Amino acid sequence: MIYEVTVGEAVRRVSVDKRDGLYFVSVDEGPVRRVESLKLGQVLSMLVEHRSVEAGLARREGGWDVSILGSTHACDVVDPQRKALRLAGGAGSGALKASMPGRIIGVLVEVGQAVSKGQPVMVIEAMKMENELKAPIDGQVVEILVEGGQAVESGAALMLIAAPA
Repeated sequence: MIYEVTVGEAVRRVSVDKRDGLYFVSVDEGPVRRVESLKLGQVLSMLVEHRSVEAGLARREGGWDVSILGSTHACDVVDPQRKALRLAGGAGSGALKASMPGRIIGVLVEVGQAVSKGQPVMVIEAMKMENELKAPIDGQVVEILVEGGQAVESGAALMLIAAPA
């Protein structure tokens, strides 16, 4: 997947390929780097080509605030599929949102997976009951915005599913 990442005035094209639990990343078609990563709460611990790097992450609309080596950078992230959906006027059609406050018990699908309308894609615990959330449309999972164990508010965006082209 290729992302457009804006940090300050610089716009970079970042290619990310996940294979066998590892990420292979290149920036602006530069060298491909092998990245092992582990997310621990709001910290991303990475091993980049045998070099240890830790980054603090805070999600915000449109991207992330990334704290690394004592500096915080606002990183706006756009993936081409999501951008195309917005431009086509269909950005909300495949958005899965929490209908009430709760805690995510499980995510049943992965990014890139094809889903059918009505297929269970997530389980949320709300008011001491487990509820299956279902895909609102046929399509492909583009982005998962939450993880197991995370508390969410009513109306929170949980997942984005793109309709087939």
